[in-house]
Amino acid sequence: MRLQIPQEPAVAPLATDEQLVARLRAGDTTAGRDLVDRHCRALLRYLHRLTGSEHSAEELHQQTWVSVLEHLDKFSPTTAGGGFKSWLFRIATNKANDTWRSRSREKSAKEGLKLVTDEELLAADHRLESSENEAKLKRAIAQLPENQKQVVMLRYYSNMKFVEIADMLGCPLNTALGRMHKAMLKLKQLMETDARSSS
Repeated sequence: MRLQIPQEPAVAPLATDEQLVARLRAGDTTAGRDLVDRHCRALLRYLHRLTGSEHSAEELHQQTWVSVLEHLDKFSPTTAGGGFKSWLFRIATNKANDTWRSRSREKSAKEGLKLVTDEELLAADHRLESSENEAKLKRAIAQLPENQKQVVMLRYYSNMKFVEIADMLGCPLNTALGRMHKAMLKLKQLMETDARSSS
């Protein structure tokens, strides 16, 4: 009599976003929940940093997913260069832009892109330690042009690659890289000016 060793149950590989989209299109609502669960935290964090308001972030988050469901048939992995995540964040950014356009420019400038901490923004060698420097950083970022703020936010808060950012914003890769470079130079300049004026 041969001793039978029980086999380990096979662990199914995680479905890709594109597979979940296909299942959702076929009427599988659990696939939709899986997509939301997978991207919910990153998207909410991005929208919160983008708007500076938890309430606005939650509102835009809901609007984004409603729009995803309404336009699911338009998503194509072959045309969306960065895949589903890039497409999702593009929709979210468009929703945020629509909201800003509906407000006065002065109000949106005050309520616009605010960063709460610098830890997620800059690499470890650029991190600022004191709350005074953190406040200076926030003031500097508030002065960046809108297109530079968006690239900074998508890169550091959503951990997106520049290829994905360029695809999401509908601009060439070199443009996205150029905006990031200009943003970092501008931030350095603004921080130095702020340091001089407060000394």
